[in-house]
Amino acid sequence: MVKKTRTVLKFPARRDRETKAVQERKLSEIIKEMALRLLKKPDGIPSAAAAEAALLLASAAWNGALGDNGIRDRHREMLKHLDGNGGEPWAELVSSDSGRLIDELCEYKRAHFPNDVRRIVAIGMSPEGNVQVQWVHADTLVAAQFSSPRLDTEDRKVEKAHPMAEKLIARMKKEARGKVVRFKDAIAGRAAAKELQNTVVSPERLADYHPAHAAYIYAQNQMSVLSELLTELPGMAPFADLLSRAEHLYLPGGPPMSPLTGSYFTCWAFFDACVEPANETIGTTALEVGAAFGMHAELLRLFGLMQRSRMGIYVHEGTRESLAVLREVVTDAVCRAIVPSGYRGKSGELWYVRVLPPPMPGGCEHVVFTTPYILLQPGIRDWQAYFRRTLPDAPKQARLDAYELHMKHGPTRAYWNEFVFEAYVNYRSDAIFLAGLPDVAESRPHSEVNT
Repeated sequence: MVKKTRTVLKFPARRDRETKAVQERKLSEIIKEMALRLLKKPDGIPSAAAAEAALLLASAAWNGALGDNGIRDRHREMLKHLDGNGGEPWAELVSSDSGRLIDELCEYKRAHFPNDVRRIVAIGMSPEGNVQVQWVHADTLVAAQFSSPRLDTEDRKVEKAHPMAEKLIARMKKEARGKVVRFKDAIAGRAAAKELQNTVVSPERLADYHPAHAAYIYAQNQMSVLSELLTELPGMAPFADLLSRAEHLYLPGGPPMSPLTGSYFTCWAFFDACVEPANETIGTTALEVGAAFGMHAELLRLFGLMQRSRMGIYVHEGTRESLAVLREVVTDAVCRAIVPSGYRGKSGELWYVRVLPPPMPGGCEHVVFTTPYILLQPGIRDWQAYFRRTLPDAPKQARLDAYELHMKHGPTRAYWNEFVFEAYVNYRSDAIFLAGLPDVAESRPHSEVNT
């Protein structure tokens, strides 16, 4: 591949601390192999534009085959900015149909590397022309050794990303190495863990659900077990206190007792409710502990997908083959999703939901994991105005990053919980109806202003 001076192409992703995990084959070699398949002259020296385009499309295909279409959804926009000299890549590629090229490489990945679940978060070339990749496995970052000082600084920050989890793991390993075993405590611990495992949904019951939904139900159940165990440990008191206060305040479980459903609240509690200063969650802690003590890689992968998820505001654009077609208001990303609650909705409705990506590599069906919150009023223009007020006036990617943060954590921990609580209007078994905007108290039926 052509030599480059630019250091790295960033893709949207959450990054965890560096690990020493070793794979059988370097992912950089595989991606280069896939990228070369897109070039008319794979043995030649491509232009910078063609090399970058081929790497980007290969990365989009690799992640897409794992069910992560983040790069694919934005690849056309990203292609416009890859080459600072404005080079035209298509003359050197086997086709100008980028969607077709990605599809072909997706099939190549599934055929030749079906069990490799590493997910790419950044890719680039060193000054010597070597392809270098940053990837995550079970939400743990493995960083390519770029020579860029800026990347060096980012890697050091990554190592300190989750200090609470690191302290917990260090203490657990120290206890495991200890020579004194308190048999009474060990027996009690095993009994408690077994009792909690009995609360996990059985395979027989999972068979009644759509496979994509069943995978996330199982992962959510296991995260619930881990949450119970982890919050009892020393050093995890901030999480226990935070969730205890929230449960007391909102009485989650769904109408008529509370508009906060169990699916909404547990996702918030496990994956969004964070402890300062590192924004650690129970989910990030479970991922760290699971990776350190040999949890099954597939369960860790599902945990990672759920940890990276967030609520969002979507426009319903009809149904296709029983799937809801949802377009996110700010990102314009479109997905087709199953809605396990059974609510079909109608075109033009605004939904406030947590949409999870396809859990199985190669899948195409997203999952609306929470009971849909239907935003009755105001309409889409008022919500667009809300985001113009709330998000910074910045370049598009910075604005999208701000949106991700806003929807996941809000300006305060209780921001979105308060919105749901105060905007509640009515409910039915398969949906809950809200009205108002988060920053206009008068618009919410149960705000302090209106009560």
